[in-house]
Amino acid sequence: MQKIKTIVSESNNGFAIQGTIIALDNSDVIVIITGGWDHIGAVGLAVPRPSLLDANNRSATSSILTMPGHKEDVLVKDVSERLAAATGRNIAVIAGVHYDGLSIDDIKVLRELWISL
Repeated sequence: MQKIKTIVSESNNGFAIQGTIIALDNSDVIVIITGGWDHIGAVGLAVPRPSLLDANNRSATSSILTMPGHKEDVLVKDVSERLAAATGRNIAVIAGVHYDGLSIDDIKVLRELWISL
């Protein structure tokens, strides 16, 4: 196992997100995304596969587990599928991002931050 990199987003409206990438010996990858109060909100596992629209392109299929009341499912699905399709590797994403009293606009800012990672 090897930690490849930790990426920290720029602060936006007082929010920041951190992503840590870990490569396993068999080439699988684990990504841990946190922000604010660290916790496990959702876990996504994506595996690469040929695209259903064009077998010459790669896509991914994912399975998601979400803690009751948490919203990180959207984050782990998006990140795990994009990374699996781009790299051809199995990708597990664990995410827990919590800031108190978030508005809809704050959630949009956080989404922009995780896309920027």
